[in-house]
Amino acid sequence: MAKIVLPVFLICLVVASPEALASDSVNVYVAVEGFKSGDGLCRLLLFESTEGFPDSPGEAVTRLSGKIHGQRAVFRFRVRPGRYAIAILHDENSNEEMDQTWYGRPTEGFGASNNPKPGFGPPEFEESAVNLDAPNNHLTITLNYL
Repeated sequence: MAKIVLPVFLICLVVASPEALASDSVNVYVAVEGFKSGDGLCRLLLFESTEGFPDSPGEAVTRLSGKIHGQRAVFRFRVRPGRYAIAILHDENSNEEMDQTWYGRPTEGFGASNNPKPGFGPPEFEESAVNLDAPNNHLTITLNYL
C-alpha cells in the first residue's frame, strides 16, 4: 500500500505546485499611453467577467498600480489563458477612485482594453474583452480625458 501512496502523493504535489500552475499561465504586457501629466499613479484592473467591470476593484482578478514615466506606464503580469477586459485609471491625486464632476463626468484619465471610444457611461465588458491566450500578449491602451 505504501508503495502506491507515495508516488500518488508526489504526483499531487507536482500538479499543485506553483511551478506547475505557472506553466499554465501567460504573460501580459500592457503599455498605457497618453497621460496629460506625471502626477499620481496609473491603476489597472483586470476582469474575467462583466461582474464589477470597469470600476469595482473587489471584483477584479488582478489589481496593479504603477508610476508614470513621461507619457507612459507599463505593466507586466501573468494570468491563466482566457478572455479578459482591462480598465485603466490615471489616479492623479492617488485617492484610489475616479474623481468626477457633480454631474458624473470623469475629471481623471481613463481607458480600457480594445480602446473603446468614450460614450455616455463606462465601456461594456464585451467591447473591451480580449483573448489572452498567447504565451506573450502585448496590449496598448490610450487614455481618454473629457
